[in-house]
Amino acid sequence: MTPAVAVFRKELLEVARDRRPFVAAILLPAVLMPVVVLVMPVLARRQQAFLAERPARIAVAGGDATGLAARGFNDGAFSLVSAANPRAALLTGFVDAVLVDEGQEGRGPRVVAVLFDETRPASQAAAQKVTRVAASVVLQDLEAAARGQGLDPMGLIRLVVEPRNVATPRRMGGALLGAALPFFLAIWLLLGGQHAALDVGVGERERGSLEALLVAPPSRWAIATGKFLSVLAPAALALVVMLAAGAAAARVGAGWLVSEPVEVAIAPASLGWLLLVGLALAGLLSAVQLGVSLAATTLREAQQGFTGLYLLVAIPVMLVPFLGEAGHRPWIWAVPVLNAALAFRAILLETASPPALLGTAASLSLLTAAAVAWSVRTLHRAGSSK
Repeated sequence: MTPAVAVFRKELLEVARDRRPFVAAILLPAVLMPVVVLVMPVLARRQQAFLAERPARIAVAGGDATGLAARGFNDGAFSLVSAANPRAALLTGFVDAVLVDEGQEGRGPRVVAVLFDETRPASQAAAQKVTRVAASVVLQDLEAAARGQGLDPMGLIRLVVEPRNVATPRRMGGALLGAALPFFLAIWLLLGGQHAALDVGVGERERGSLEALLVAPPSRWAIATGKFLSVLAPAALALVVMLAAGAAAARVGAGWLVSEPVEVAIAPASLGWLLLVGLALAGLLSAVQLGVSLAATTLREAQQGFTGLYLLVAIPVMLVPFLGEAGHRPWIWAVPVLNAALAFRAILLETASPPALLGTAASLSLLTAAAVAWSVRTLHRAGSSK
């Protein structure tokens, strides 16, 4: 048995005496992942369907806005609401949109302004419904004018635009999962190893057992490697439980929770890639947590360091949905944590390339080795100060 493995077994036994690491690694992920995989996509999908089917609450300022309000009301797209101050009602959420007839300038068309609040999804959906109703009114006016001049309206049409979604149901489901799953994977890899890192680092320092270990025969590298593996073990266990629970929930519950055309499922190949990248990220986060814990002199100091680490992980992951075209630039895949979150999302969308995923795992592993070296230096300083 190598010295690093001996230290790992010793530290793992110490960690096993505390139930918190295994609660964070097994119980909570097993409960949380079905919620993330199924309930959150279902809620997002149902909100979209609800806003599409529900009549938008529309207020009118200055007349009937050239008949748009009446047309939308007759078609069931609008629900007309009377408001003494339409703009204030829009900002408070009492109405979803306000139609303002701004009249006609010269010989041009009449202008109807659609006021909406972009911060509310219901108001955005209302503006889209007004646009559709307005397009229908314009087409009917053009058809009437053409027939009045003895022309065939269809002969005047030169272009027909028909939006068609080419995303498969599985890709749609992957997009829904990709909105939340990477965040929970990254954060829970931190939580999975948190208690173990505190115990084998600053916990041993406060108990006085770290000094005894430093005078033992194993080298500093063996000690640091063994401690690192004892932190990585519960984090890796949390990853496996999360992926297993998520895949099981997608397979069992997607059929009765999510209707077509969305298919919430995780393919076996995708699970393999998620496991590879997840383990690489778990290694980096576990090594950094160990370094923070060993460098701290008190438990409170270590917990404060972990708080900063949570922010360094959470902020890049939350930025992923807003990167847009920047997410396709090669250099961004070299940014730690952010590259793992991008990889998670690409895997779920089934758009990831194997070289990019392997490169991500390799870069995270190199940083993990550097973080373990930091722990070795910390142990050297701790030993020399005694």
